[in-house]
Amino acid sequence: MSILTLPFGNKTKAEENSIHKFGLDAQSDLAFLLKECKIHLNKFNEQKIRKAFMMCMDAHENQIRNSGDPYYTHPLEVARIVLKEIPLDETSVIAALLHDVPDQGDVYHIKDIRLEFGSTVANIVENIYRIGHIENNNLPVENQAENYRKLLISLFRDVRIILIKLADRLHNMRTLEYLSEDSRIKLSRETMDIYAPFANRFGLRNLKWELEDLAFKYLNQEAYEEIRTALNLSREEREEYIKQFIKPIEERLAQEELLKKLKIKYTIDGRPKHLYSIYNKMRARSKSIHELYDLFAVRVNLDNKDPYLCHYVYGVVASIYKPVPETFKDYINNPKRNGYQSIHSAVVGLNNRIVEIQVRNISMHDIAEKGLAAHFIYKNQVGQHSILEKKQIMEWVQVVRSIFENAGLNTNEDIIKNVRNNFLLDEIYVYTPNNEFRTLPKDSTPLDFAFDIHTQIGYSYIGAKVNGKIVPIEHKLESGDIVEILTSEQPQPKSDWLQYLVTPKAKSAIIKYLKEEEKHNITEGKKIWNAKLQEYAIRIADDEIDKVAISLQFPSQEDLFLAIAKKKIDLERTMEFIKYKLKDGFKIGNELRKIVDSTSSTLLSSDNYLHFSEKLDSIEFERNDRGLFELTINVSVNDKIQILEEMNSKMISVNDIELKSLSYQSEGNILKERIELLVPDKKHIKMIFENIWSVHGVILVEIDKNKN
Repeated sequence: MSILTLPFGNKTKAEENSIHKFGLDAQSDLAFLLKECKIHLNKFNEQKIRKAFMMCMDAHENQIRNSGDPYYTHPLEVARIVLKEIPLDETSVIAALLHDVPDQGDVYHIKDIRLEFGSTVANIVENIYRIGHIENNNLPVENQAENYRKLLISLFRDVRIILIKLADRLHNMRTLEYLSEDSRIKLSRETMDIYAPFANRFGLRNLKWELEDLAFKYLNQEAYEEIRTALNLSREEREEYIKQFIKPIEERLAQEELLKKLKIKYTIDGRPKHLYSIYNKMRARSKSIHELYDLFAVRVNLDNKDPYLCHYVYGVVASIYKPVPETFKDYINNPKRNGYQSIHSAVVGLNNRIVEIQVRNISMHDIAEKGLAAHFIYKNQVGQHSILEKKQIMEWVQVVRSIFENAGLNTNEDIIKNVRNNFLLDEIYVYTPNNEFRTLPKDSTPLDFAFDIHTQIGYSYIGAKVNGKIVPIEHKLESGDIVEILTSEQPQPKSDWLQYLVTPKAKSAIIKYLKEEEKHNITEGKKIWNAKLQEYAIRIADDEIDKVAISLQFPSQEDLFLAIAKKKIDLERTMEFIKYKLKDGFKIGNELRKIVDSTSSTLLSSDNYLHFSEKLDSIEFERNDRGLFELTINVSVNDKIQILEEMNSKMISVNDIELKSLSYQSEGNILKERIELLVPDKKHIKMIFENIWSVHGVILVEIDKNKN
């Protein structure tokens, strides 16, 4: 096992480029680019890169940027961004070098690019040129709608179009200081409204943060400088704090037997939140930067692809620093729509300061740093549709197409608004009455918010107040809203709630509740059915009940029992009819059908759980000051780490539980694990044990009585 603690903060782009000053000598610049290609590309054609660079030089000869640099340095920097920071492939580097060539129509045309570099490069460059044409000409809305429709649908033929355009915008924002104030404001607003959300959708978090901070710098210079100055003044203090915070985590991880056995390597680093994020916190909480404490984030990256180990390491960290209630986010089992995966939680650090903890593995880190482009980083060639293999992007493409292809009677203004609000700005940020920060998809309702807080709160929903006012269930939340959920003592979810939900968590919870309710009703209906059969002295074999149900125009016996429980049939008349027909020589139809269990009930393979479940109700558990059960479990399994991995994965999948710690040891041919959890009620405890006992290889499960 090796430990590497990364330094606090990152080098600026100016510091990275200090080793080479671009624009002084073109041949030296080309040599530097080729050197970087050798580092960042698996393979590339040096002659093609050289040819693209020379075409770029010819097209922009004698042109100077507002900064005073030769114009060719701009496409060169864009090529370096798609090479290093996104990163993409040889085709993207070539297209980036040529992306402004069509603007110089008297030198080279698209047909020249197609002749020299092929159709793929030419199509990318042409589409980037079309985007620039829309931006630069300030087209009226009635023309924008049709152009956006053609543009957005066509650009997904090759995702590199928008990624190179993002790189183009990023470099322009880095050099925005040389433009007029009007241009700075226009580009900054456009960046904040369109390009930063695009970067977020592709999972390019670093690009998103930099784009937001650069736009924020020009849209609100006073607030930007206040935050930047405050952070710079406290830099040494923050570095020392993070160093001391990380130290006990390093010491504990170095002692963990499981990590030693699997030879797990990891890195730990600390960073401040980005400026625009801090500004949003200040505004939402009406506090100055000096009154905010959750400005730190510490990240643990595991050099291993097993997601279970992330939960294991989080358990170690949570045993050192107390987690802040309701801040645990499992983006590993529930990834964000841009593919992002990690464990997030806030903990109480040294001097009672709040620190955000993130735990993820190396592949998750690649996605977090490089976005969905990481999907093809290790491939030799990027296919036009390779990134579209990702489910999230495919869903995104469908949203874009449906907006335009199903526009109906919407005006062009409505279409553009729909694109920007529902397609680009896909998340909102809302708060509890206690100023707890929650992130939800756009168009989420108070019911979505209720389930995001806690499943039981969602089940018990009867209404909501937004910013102090009662709102209907279909009300759409907006960023900055303060939401208070009104509940009843008795849960009462309804099937029609599904039409008011956006989040998968809320929809899954409702469907799960309805299935459990249906299962209960089927059981009750069967009891009533059997009692009536006995009352009317009717004998029907169990294997004949389905045939009776079909004869009564029900698809299955479950549907029959459900109708009985809900009193949707006159059972007395039904029994009289069956009894009459049996006396009259009536025979149950011999229809054959496959019985499908639609209740998704868990099948338990071990009789030990049945014995365990019977004893569970008699055990009393202590509740903490938040009203949650403190549960400590000891589990013994056969000596295979895969059994523990499967068991923990299933256990953690239970909603609304909080993992405090995991510890593990090997004794002969047995692996023993100790698990500490916070659980809302006994129903969830039973769900946990059902999941544990469903794993083949579990030998013994015990509740630690000394802890409960």
